[in-house]
Amino acid sequence: MTTTAPLRATTPTTVRSFLLGDGEGLDGPLRDHGAAGPLLAPVRGRTPAADRAVEHELASVVDDFLGLDVLDLVAAGWRGHSALQSAARRTRDLPGSEEVVALATHRVTSTHRPYVDVYVDGAKIGTLDVQLNVVFWISGLVCVVRDACLTGVRSGECAVDASLGAQGAVIAERRGGRLDLPGGFALRGPVPLLRDEPNLHEARTAPGISRR
Repeated sequence: MTTTAPLRATTPTTVRSFLLGDGEGLDGPLRDHGAAGPLLAPVRGRTPAADRAVEHELASVVDDFLGLDVLDLVAAGWRGHSALQSAARRTRDLPGSEEVVALATHRVTSTHRPYVDVYVDGAKIGTLDVQLNVVFWISGLVCVVRDACLTGVRSGECAVDASLGAQGAVIAERRGGRLDLPGGFALRGPVPLLRDEPNLHEARTAPGISRR
């Protein structure tokens, strides 16, 4: 299991860099926990080189998934926050308006369950189940909402716990990491807060459309 020291990020950070740091891959952790072994057990004529090749391919697929942006994950959690949604509706209905919203201490949990099917000679021999859990502990957050979008974060502290598992075993874990929310979000574009709701202002003013 990989455990790393706290991190303070001022730029968007991927789950990969948060969990593993720079330069470390998943080949070693997958091998150390024997994640591929049970999947390959039914295969006849196995060789150590073939096992390593499969482990490397599995590690590559999971590594691609870890390219998720940590700030995107926490922003996705805020889309469901009632105070931000209320501010988004008010600013949507009054274009050009802006609201500053202070949020109480809260937690955002992002859970993912991807999987990788393993085939040999065209036949499926098993599935690698992956579990990713990222928990954000946020306090002192002050958000800026404009035109139904989160456009900035002026203050706030965020601690992050994350773990990556394969076949039920934890292969990488980091607890107590830190994210600089104002610094990170200063680099990002507006985050829509009402994706599943129509923009009523646009519907009222769209040219060439009459409403009855």
